[in-house]
Amino acid sequence: MIETAGASPRFVWAMGLANASYGFAYAVVLVTMPQVLAAHGMGEPTIAGLTALAGLASLATFLIAPVLDTMISRRAWSVVLGLTAAVLSAVTLGMPALSPLVAPLLMVDALVFVLLNTAFGGWLGAALPKAADDTIGTWFAIGNAVGFGLGAMSQFTLITALPAPFGQLLVGALVLVPLGVVPLIPVPDAGRKAVRESFGDLTRDLAVLIRLPLVLRIGVMFAMPCAAFTLTNAFGGLGPDFHVSAGMIDAANGFGATGVGLCAALVGRWVLRRLPGPLLYLAIGTAGACFTALVIGLPHTPLIYLLAVAGENAAQSIAQVSQNAIIFASIRRGSPIAASQFGLLSAAILLPYSYMQALDGYGYHLAGSVAGSFWMDAGVSLAGCAILFVPVLRWMRGGKLTAPDEDAPVGEPAAAC
Repeated sequence: MIETAGASPRFVWAMGLANASYGFAYAVVLVTMPQVLAAHGMGEPTIAGLTALAGLASLATFLIAPVLDTMISRRAWSVVLGLTAAVLSAVTLGMPALSPLVAPLLMVDALVFVLLNTAFGGWLGAALPKAADDTIGTWFAIGNAVGFGLGAMSQFTLITALPAPFGQLLVGALVLVPLGVVPLIPVPDAGRKAVRESFGDLTRDLAVLIRLPLVLRIGVMFAMPCAAFTLTNAFGGLGPDFHVSAGMIDAANGFGATGVGLCAALVGRWVLRRLPGPLLYLAIGTAGACFTALVIGLPHTPLIYLLAVAGENAAQSIAQVSQNAIIFASIRRGSPIAASQFGLLSAAILLPYSYMQALDGYGYHLAGSVAGSFWMDAGVSLAGCAILFVPVLRWMRGGKLTAPDEDAPVGEPAAAC
């Protein structure tokens, strides 16, 4: 379905669910393969090291993302990367657990999967009218959360309950299911520049992009430790601190976290109708940090564990909705380098996930208990929000966090932002 430039696209919410392919595939890296490796006797430190390497590999996305703005259309890139993600998911899950190829495969997986997310993000950001930014930002986050949750809950069961290679192939096929919404996404008018523009023109435009005050401001916002909520990645190992059974840990961080994340994303969408994305970003960062600090004073019981998991996942989901809305609002409609911009700003989002996990672990080490992690997470997040509050208000009042509505060439009126 091809929309004209002035048409109001329908089913924007469904378009965002295309990102479920990314979420479902990434569960292979963060959940299912670690389960497989643990079942074959690999130690947790080694498994954590492999997933950390995969995460580092995904940071290379901002270097490769510019390719998604060249050679073929973003629709074609999305389909090609979706097919590649499906194949890689099946191959990785079919690999012998102790094979030396597992580590490089996980790194390639993470990079390709994030590139898939970037291809869809760049396409949607350039194709949809600016009035749809909040809606697509919400459902893009929901697609990721739902896909990841379903993958985390089903993939290990499928590959163990079904004879090889049928379980692995089924997981790969399920990665492709969300691509069924691709025909709904409009194909944007290429405007002054064709999608197949030369690498020379692309390099020139990228040089402009990385110097745009608009991009630099948002990059600084996301690189600050305001709303990463990395404690959600640690709850799987914090069960003993709250005297929680293994079954409750799985339920809380699997189905529970997914359900909470979905509901919270819809709440975030409702709030976006009343509060601009940048303010929601700072507000949820502040509220989430206060919640984290509150949990410290509560007794470490299974009930408080469930409360902490639900609260942190809800805050993270709303934060992701606000981040998506900010990124989509920053991309000029019809931009020839939309995927490059989406990839660059997405990489900025990933930075706090890296150093905040290290800081949370250091806090645990200093205090000798989970309270140290919570204090570190809450304190650093509150400080980040406080530092950004005044600059963000000033940028918003000057309209310096959103792209212009006009379809101007890269680096002309847009550079005034």
